Amino acid sequence: MKMFLLVALGLVMTGCANRGGLYQWGGYDAMLYQSYKNPEKAQEFRLGLEAHISKMEQSQQKTAPGLYAELGTLYLQAGDATKAVAMYVKERNAWPESQGLMDSLINNIGKRAKTDAAVKS
Repeated sequence: MKMFLLVALGLVMTGCANRGGLYQWGGYDAMLYQSYKNPEKAQEFRLGLEAHISKMEQSQQKTAPGLYAELGTLYLQAGDATKAVAMYVKERNAWPESQGLMDSLINNIGKRAKTDAAVKS
């Protein structure tokens, strides 16, 4: 009976052990917090995401959900709509459930570009 209790306790304890997540986030949460806390660190955040995504792609691992979109948004905020769209397309392709949102963002960027061109002419 004591042996059974020890084995059961051991199974319960190992069942609760942290085995890590499904995805590697590359310090995303800490970088995001720092960029919110200190907006001047937005470029560091962008560079950190670029490095992490590059590492995931080179090792042929799946990038965590939302990271392509986050990087795309950072590019858009910096004024680079072309890179933003490229990241939104990567997010849509990697995570099909994000297709509606990514298509909407891509369409909005296209509409903004047409409006800007019309205003300039």
